[in-house]
Amino acid sequence: MYIHGAYADLQPTQDLIPPKGVSTLPVYFGRLPVHQLMDYSGKVNKPILVQSFSDAVTKVGYNDSNWDDFDLCEAIYAHFKNSIQVIGPVILVNVLDPDTHKTSAKTTSVTLTNGQGYINNDKVILKTVAITGKVLGTDFSAEYTPDGTKVLIKDLKGTLTSPVDVTFDEVNPDAITATEVIGGTNSTTGEKTGISVVDLVYQTYNMIPTILDAPGWSHHPEVDAALKAAAQKINGHWYAFVNSNLAADTSADTIEEVKTWKSTNGYTGANEAPCWPLAKNGNRKFHLSTLATVTMQWVDYNNDNIPYETPSNKPVDVTGMCLADGAPIEFDQVQANDLNSKGIRTLTYWGGRWVLWGPHTGEYEYGKDMDPRNKFDSSVRMLYYLVNDFQSRYGAQVDKPMDRARVDTILNDYQEFLDSLVNRGALLYGTISFNETSNPTSDIVEGDFVFDVATTTTPPGKSITAKIEYTTQGIDVLFGGEQA
Repeated sequence: MYIHGAYADLQPTQDLIPPKGVSTLPVYFGRLPVHQLMDYSGKVNKPILVQSFSDAVTKVGYNDSNWDDFDLCEAIYAHFKNSIQVIGPVILVNVLDPDTHKTSAKTTSVTLTNGQGYINNDKVILKTVAITGKVLGTDFSAEYTPDGTKVLIKDLKGTLTSPVDVTFDEVNPDAITATEVIGGTNSTTGEKTGISVVDLVYQTYNMIPTILDAPGWSHHPEVDAALKAAAQKINGHWYAFVNSNLAADTSADTIEEVKTWKSTNGYTGANEAPCWPLAKNGNRKFHLSTLATVTMQWVDYNNDNIPYETPSNKPVDVTGMCLADGAPIEFDQVQANDLNSKGIRTLTYWGGRWVLWGPHTGEYEYGKDMDPRNKFDSSVRMLYYLVNDFQSRYGAQVDKPMDRARVDTILNDYQEFLDSLVNRGALLYGTISFNETSNPTSDIVEGDFVFDVATTTTPPGKSITAKIEYTTQGIDVLFGGEQA
């Protein structure tokens, strides 16, 4: 095309892409608006890898306002639309099946203006949209608006008369209960659903799941228990950490109530960090488990993917706290510390910003006699990191001849790795050894070899205190003397 002059074209907003090389991998479980897609095959009870916001919209749909029904849209927004650091990838597991979780067909009248109009309904199963005597995709088109709240109908041939009757099926998010989220493995077919789908992540993407989260569901004790169980020895090998939420409704809407609710309902695992209450930013509500997961991922990335730093005291993109119904709730750092003393992560306003507050695991309780490795989330996650790394690093050595040279190679290689972690402050101490006491002849002839690793994780500086006292020594300055 011939042009002559000065021109400018308005381009669509560039999708923010998370940095490459992120190895911390969150896995989320819940409901997604896959009914927005013409083809949602393979989008139910399957692990779906999402790399960016546009990738999420293309693969699983997105609703910008109705997070109560489509809870994993919260995770999509929190990872890829936050104003602090966009971070991914994430794995999404959707349990909402439009083919089964739906209501009977409905009919609505759509007024067309210049050949197009809207169905003001965010639950329309797109592929079921029909107009009598017309063919979808030939005579008319149907697509969701970018915010996912309504469906745009377009007359493609100029043959529709306004208003036009449009029929469609509706997806029914209310049909999903904690049972579907928990899921399981079919004893006959081996098919996995719900939280059990975490077992498919490694074999599908060659990626190790390291954080599990079900933000709209983990306040159900049975879901929390399923998450903690699933996070141990995934595929017989991998360990993941769980970010969970405590109830924030009338059963636990005060600090005293939620402390009791936590222990009564068993949110006391060393492999979880229970959170309370929720957070808000304008009209949006966020579960703190989601914010903790996002923050863990970007903090790990900034530490070369080593999870030795807690997400506590890191900024989050919110403007305040609220309960599950959106009602505001306020308390200061003194009360936040009271929650922390019972192993509950929360928020506090500090240094001109809202930050996550609380570095402990669910097992923690101030004054309690407990295994020191389980006090801090970063300590537990660092140990999981070492366990996962060792298995991944030396899996290729399995079934090779285990002579002394191979033993020494493993010892030297892994000691070098441990030393590198100590040098950067990720560990205080780390050694590996191959001891005769751990390797009796009866085990060696069976081909079973054990390496002993001893390590001390680096604790966070939970409190930093200066003891300041008054002294009269400075009075001498008034008489021309010098300070001592």
